[in-house]
Amino acid sequence: MGWAYLQYTPLLINLRMLTMSEPSLLLAWIILFVTLRTGSVMGQSQCRPGAVICETFGAGSRGPLPSGQTNFTYRAVACPDDGEYNMMDTVSGSCHGSAWHHIAADHTPNDVRGNMFVVNASYRPSEFYSQVVKGLCPGITYEFSLWALNLNNVLQGGSCDDYNLRNPILVMRIEQTDGTLIEEVVQPAISRTSTPVWVQLSMQFVIKTSVDSIVVKLINQGLGGCGNDLAIDDISFLPLHPTLSIRFLQATGSQTTVCASTALNMGIGTSIGYPDPAYLWQQSQDTITWIPVPGFGQTTYTINPVPVGRTYYRLRNTQPINEAAIGRNQCSAVSNTLVVDGKPDVYFGLGPDQVLCEGTTLLLKVPESLPVGITFVWSDQSTANPLRINASGDYWLEARLDGCTYRDTIQVQTQNCYIENVYLPDAFTPNGDSENDLFVIRHAGEFITYHFQVFDRWGSLIFSSRQPDMYWDGTYANYPCNNGVYAWTIQYSLLTILHQERYFTRSGHLTLVR
Repeated sequence: MGWAYLQYTPLLINLRMLTMSEPSLLLAWIILFVTLRTGSVMGQSQCRPGAVICETFGAGSRGPLPSGQTNFTYRAVACPDDGEYNMMDTVSGSCHGSAWHHIAADHTPNDVRGNMFVVNASYRPSEFYSQVVKGLCPGITYEFSLWALNLNNVLQGGSCDDYNLRNPILVMRIEQTDGTLIEEVVQPAISRTSTPVWVQLSMQFVIKTSVDSIVVKLINQGLGGCGNDLAIDDISFLPLHPTLSIRFLQATGSQTTVCASTALNMGIGTSIGYPDPAYLWQQSQDTITWIPVPGFGQTTYTINPVPVGRTYYRLRNTQPINEAAIGRNQCSAVSNTLVVDGKPDVYFGLGPDQVLCEGTTLLLKVPESLPVGITFVWSDQSTANPLRINASGDYWLEARLDGCTYRDTIQVQTQNCYIENVYLPDAFTPNGDSENDLFVIRHAGEFITYHFQVFDRWGSLIFSSRQPDMYWDGTYANYPCNNGVYAWTIQYSLLTILHQERYFTRSGHLTLVR
């Protein structure tokens, strides 16, 4: 059976007083095996938070225990006899010659008509209750506890008990499923009292092997027949983890308010939990449903960016042997919870990046949708509206509201909006004086393709180049050309700022002068 909650009900054990004519006193053994029951707890739980088993035995009509959990006989009567048990919300003080206390309610607080497990032990030692507990975590310390009450009034000892009042002595025993002892604790005898008194009994143990299933037993080691009647309620099975704490690295306290879209760091506090552990950071919107966040195996976690609204954060850690089960409460220590309130930013946009023609001005305006009370500043630290731009660069607007800052940036590029233009001189003088000796074609950008040609007056080709940096020097076949007028053509393509290739063809005349 899987993990579940224990259901409370006091266990009442009555060992009928023996007469001198009855057989000799017997050792009454009552073996209680902790029951794992799926489903929700009936009634109010007395178990501590984090209990993986919490047995209150329910409330209202309960009926017998499931088959196989006890070899005692269920009998729905006010005063069970030897070898019988019943689930009861009250115990009569008139049972067995008024030997018992009157119990008006079970131990579980605020448990309306909560049941008690009332048992009258048999004369001979016998197993009373037995259950296998599965799904435990090796290496974890567990606490097994219950509340018990001696039902017997304070009376004078008599011949039945050899003038020595018999009280319950419980042995709490933990075994592996093969019977190997894990831990055993013999509790002190539960004394009789003039009024009903609940006493808590507990033990701790560690599963030191890789097994995850155990047997939990309770054994009544006191003698039966005369006294030794008791009630048990609120059985709890609880993992005991070392304390683990986390804190904000840039703030104090367990709750902080920061601007959304910023970063916030958290880390281990003064209590480190398990040594050399595996880690799991978690977040939640309601502290009920927790989901993992990035940062597994890390002692710190950075929220980046902080989300808008309230978010809860916590950390788990466990021993390496339980790393695969780190998300289970019983297998890992859980830290305190940190609360982060993310204040919303003032979201706005300056629009897409812009292209600015050389010699013109772009006007950037503050968005009209900004809320009242906001302040803003441009990248040049001005508060002008609009901002006048006539050069390329990155420009941003920063808005501030309630201590939070938001910034949007656009990139402006300038472009020769007459990018198809090229400059070709009307004349040049290739006379060897190093001044204007080449016919140079100038362009502000870069050519993608290029083809320049020169023709004489009869239309013969005398110069051709497909390289923009190869200029005509006024020769043909290494001989100087005559003074005069020559025709030229140029075919080229350019890449616009939008990364589109455009093709152009130009033609004209030039004058060669020596």
